[in-house]
Amino acid sequence: MLAGNDMRHVTITLMREELPRASLVLAELEAFAPDERPLLESELPEIPGQTFRARIRRAWGHLDRLEALLGELPKNDAEMPPLVLQREQLIEVDRWLAEAWEQCAPCDEDLHRLEDEFRELGHLEQSLNDFADLDIDLSRLQGEHAYLDMRIGSIPTDNLKRLREVLALSNHMILNVSGDDETVRVLIAGSREKSDVLDSVLHAAAFQPLAIPERFDDNPDAVREQLAEQRLELERKCDALRNRLANWRDTNRREFLRARQLLEAAEPYVALRGAARTRGTLAALQGWVPAKRLPHVEAMLKRQLALPFLISSRPARPDEEHLVPVPLQNRGLLKPFAVLVQQYGVPRFGEFDPTVLFAITFAAMFGMMFGDVGHGAVIVLVGLVLRKRIGAFTYLFVLAGGSSMLFGWLYGSVFGVEHWLHPLWIAPMTDPIYMLTVALGWGVAFLTLGSAIAIINRLRAGDQAGAIFGPGGVLPLVLYLALLIGLINLANGKGFPLVATAVIVLALVLLVAYQWQASNAPFGERFMTTLIETFEIVNGYITSSLSFLRVAAFSLNHVALSLAVFTLADGMGVIGHWITLVLGNLFVIVLEGIIVAIQTLRLEYYEGFSRYFYGDGQAFRPLRVGRTQSI
Repeated sequence: MLAGNDMRHVTITLMREELPRASLVLAELEAFAPDERPLLESELPEIPGQTFRARIRRAWGHLDRLEALLGELPKNDAEMPPLVLQREQLIEVDRWLAEAWEQCAPCDEDLHRLEDEFRELGHLEQSLNDFADLDIDLSRLQGEHAYLDMRIGSIPTDNLKRLREVLALSNHMILNVSGDDETVRVLIAGSREKSDVLDSVLHAAAFQPLAIPERFDDNPDAVREQLAEQRLELERKCDALRNRLANWRDTNRREFLRARQLLEAAEPYVALRGAARTRGTLAALQGWVPAKRLPHVEAMLKRQLALPFLISSRPARPDEEHLVPVPLQNRGLLKPFAVLVQQYGVPRFGEFDPTVLFAITFAAMFGMMFGDVGHGAVIVLVGLVLRKRIGAFTYLFVLAGGSSMLFGWLYGSVFGVEHWLHPLWIAPMTDPIYMLTVALGWGVAFLTLGSAIAIINRLRAGDQAGAIFGPGGVLPLVLYLALLIGLINLANGKGFPLVATAVIVLALVLLVAYQWQASNAPFGERFMTTLIETFEIVNGYITSSLSFLRVAAFSLNHVALSLAVFTLADGMGVIGHWITLVLGNLFVIVLEGIIVAIQTLRLEYYEGFSRYFYGDGQAFRPLRVGRTQSI
């Protein structure tokens, strides 16, 4: 339950030439998180691989460009021999990739040039559509003529009639009109002597001139044939280039695969950075390994490394606990809940890992708020049907739906019907006050447990003052419980106990004294700060307790929503009755399911995690093969 409690700091002393191979073995095991602190700087001052990293990055650049051009090859090839990672091989691969790119780069440039020509051709074909209705040599519409003024362009359709009337007065003619949308294309001709008049008329008609490309030197049909021939020629050139690249790829397939295999194998060595240090022929690796995996790590290194090495381990020192990476619950039933916990934060080393508690209380509160056998079964079914899409979150659907079904049995509710099933516990609407009391009791237990965990976490973190006086500490918890006991006695007509009063007063005095002593502000500000912070500590417990009343409120809300659906359905005919019942239940499942899930998360995050969970730890990210780790 304590995060990362079994992590060990490991130092592997080995020969420098074995570093790449050792890093690959550790990456394949995924059990070693590098520690880049300069702990061994005095004995081993050098960090290897500075130039090596630049070479790897350059090689990856060439490989990425080649794969973009040639297409990605299969990740694995059974015909490839076992990998033996050596520095000389990486240098050779870097050179081969550089030469390969030099051979393929001209094809890449030609393909880009052809893409530009295709793009330009597409624009010409699109422009030609503007003149498709003209039966005229388009070259005659280009440039200026001695006596004739010809214009082609588009105007809003609504302006066409008025333009005809005005042009008739100035002795201009509209030779062609095409298009039937909001705009029409027009071809206008007239005397050049009246070009100024034509300009003003066209401006008033919102005329937009169309430019005719110089290549359009024939009628539209002939130009279209020319463009089609050009497209075929471009496609032939493109096919020839792609065939040439495919042949090159088939010829060099093995070298291509080997290059990627070696680069991926070299990634762990590159990712080590300061975790690997050297001096002469001696090298050392340092990092964190889970204790239970340490024997396997040592055994695999013995099997894979040719030269002797020494491995030593120790527990984390108190001064480095905040640096220890924590393995996360990423498998099985707890995985979706671990993901939700990580949305808030990663538990620090030695801190209580809330994943299991979160999973239990999430399912319990979801069921309490949304208790219905039928609706819970639908949630389970939806989770199972969508399991390929939602992956590990299927467990969350199944657990939440199962809890909903369980509380449905306790409440005697099936698809909102309260009389089909006899409640094993209580139907919420029969005694709302009792339901609110139970919810409040659940909240008190939840907050008390959260405070107990907070106290343990702070003591483990060395924060004794926070464990005693801080929010969720010993004194606020004692004050809260004393106040609670006093109020319960008062509600039962037994008066407020003297012992509870004395405990409350004593706790308040100690809290005020601590807040006063902890502040260095001037008197007035110090007084106000002490007063407000003490009030917040006490008030925080009260408001948090009241927040849990929503657990009962939503169980009552579920019954009310179901009653509304049945009331609405009863007012309709037979078909409408059943349609309303089906749609109403779907509405209840979706709307209430989402709202209850959000409210449950809110209670977990704000009333639980904020009270006891630091969440500022570091996730355990081991070395891995390939480019999964950033450089």
